[in-house]
Amino acid sequence: MSFDYSSVYFPFKKVRKFQDRLIHGVLNAVDAGKVLIAHAPTGLGKTVAVLAPALKHVLESDSTIFFLTPRYAQHRLIIDTLKLIKEKNELNFKVTDLIGKKWMCPTPASRELSSSEFTQFCRDLKKDDKCSYYKNTRKIDLTSSAKDFLDYLNGKGPMHVNELISECAGAKLCPHEMALESGRKSKVIVCDYYHLFHDVVRNSFLNKMGKELKKSIIIVDEAHNLPQRIRDLMTYQLSTYSLKAGIRELREHGFEEEADAVAGILELFNLGMTEKEVVIERDAFIRKVVSAANYDYDELIVKLLCASEVIRKHKKRSRTHAIALFLNAWQGSNDNHARIMKAEKSRSGQEFVKLTYHCLDPAVYSEPVFTECKSAVLMSGTLTPIEMYQELLGVSEPMILELQNPFPVNNRLTIIDPCLTTRYSKRSEENYSLIAERINSIIKGNSSNTAVFFPSYVVMTSVLQYFNNICERELIIERQGLSKEGKDALLKSFKDYKDRGAVLCGVVAGSFSEGVDLPGKSLECIIIVGVPLQPPNLYSKALINYYDSKFSKGWEYGYLYPALTRVVQSAGRCIRSESDKGVIVLMDERYLWKNYLRVIPPEWRLKVSKKPERLVNEFLSTHY
Repeated sequence: MSFDYSSVYFPFKKVRKFQDRLIHGVLNAVDAGKVLIAHAPTGLGKTVAVLAPALKHVLESDSTIFFLTPRYAQHRLIIDTLKLIKEKNELNFKVTDLIGKKWMCPTPASRELSSSEFTQFCRDLKKDDKCSYYKNTRKIDLTSSAKDFLDYLNGKGPMHVNELISECAGAKLCPHEMALESGRKSKVIVCDYYHLFHDVVRNSFLNKMGKELKKSIIIVDEAHNLPQRIRDLMTYQLSTYSLKAGIRELREHGFEEEADAVAGILELFNLGMTEKEVVIERDAFIRKVVSAANYDYDELIVKLLCASEVIRKHKKRSRTHAIALFLNAWQGSNDNHARIMKAEKSRSGQEFVKLTYHCLDPAVYSEPVFTECKSAVLMSGTLTPIEMYQELLGVSEPMILELQNPFPVNNRLTIIDPCLTTRYSKRSEENYSLIAERINSIIKGNSSNTAVFFPSYVVMTSVLQYFNNICERELIIERQGLSKEGKDALLKSFKDYKDRGAVLCGVVAGSFSEGVDLPGKSLECIIIVGVPLQPPNLYSKALINYYDSKFSKGWEYGYLYPALTRVVQSAGRCIRSESDKGVIVLMDERYLWKNYLRVIPPEWRLKVSKKPERLVNEFLSTHY
């Protein structure tokens, strides 16, 4: 008996290949109150296949969907999908789309501040009654004008966050407050990972909208990013730059004793580096701070926080506040964090020292969310091996769904070139020269747009010094710290060469290897040079040791598999639809190793060749 997909608000007449399995997987997970982990490759139509059945459930209950995505660009697709579902099924439900408060603030000064600095800046403005946007929006409850405008916004239907910001700013109302208020009656809330996986943010966020985790269906898009994103969210850093800036601002505002105390901490940083990086013990550092600052540790934190309150009345940013937050966070757990002091150089070549309180275990923060929520869907095209994500995120007894790639397998050619490697022990000028020649031999026999992704900027720069001299194509090179505008300009330039063929050089996990769509002839060949493994530093060793002790899989979970996931993501840039065709060349002998092959999708049907240029040129010439 056939299933009527319109009964679960699926808005299209035809269900794509494998979409039906994802729809039923979501229905089963929600009905059972389970977490579904779904490996679903690009092109399957994941967004609509997950949203439609989840929406069916929340419209028949008092539940809410939280759709979490790490990519700002993805918000547009989600909102457009919800509009389509609403129109096709003649439904009446509310949607709220929001991003971080800082990015929704109409005050231009907000862009200059870090997220933590903005939070305090916003709080101070509201407390001192100096934010006109907030005053117009809320006294204690919403103002009458804000209530009227909320009715107007709700009447416009699902609205992208940019539209919401524009509308609210034009009405002199706070976009973030209006979004939270709209969220109270919304059945779907589109937001970022940190809204639910940062424990402090989550509690405030849910309370302001009157929502509860136990009545929530959580959809996590690009879920392969979630473990590292949580680690980043819950990691704290303090550098000699911040300490020096804190000392200056404390002296400028007359806090001499506090400045002397911070100067004592700075001296610890300057004396603590006999090696490039060292592990720092929590309690030993606290004792040294107490001795150097001549204050009780908690008393020092309080005094710095009080000083920062005064400083922020005169300036938007307070380094003193950041120092106090770090010192407070430092008192946290020893069990699942690493404390490392490291000497580094800035891009200008200036030396500085950084102390980091690294989160190692994202499950500490994700497990309570997945345990308490009504149901959840974790989806991505690179969730392999699935058991790794289950364990890293602390998901108990999930439902698991592994779907094949829906695109024709003959549209992709994947080649392993085993003749070279970027292993540390093999790196040399001769090796870099050979890699450059190898890349050039692949691209010179065709006119296809090609992206070359390197494991790091260091390797890319080393190879480019040779490749520049032999490549006859237009070279477009990714730079570190590229702005959004710079990224868009390079991407446009690359696309403009689709009929002549240019070479885009970047790094795995850089600006162009994730979250970028280059359909058709915009990108037909991807060469991945080496394996983007983390440098063998104290952090990577701590991660390996931690997962060895917890799962006996330290090398795999802490080092190898995350790197290979980034490779698969990078390789996915060239085939984004059924009609796209492309070549992927994995240039390193290690891709033949058993542990490496486990993460590479089986549908890639790997070929091994010591002369990949012949296979590449044959494929591209016969497919176009």
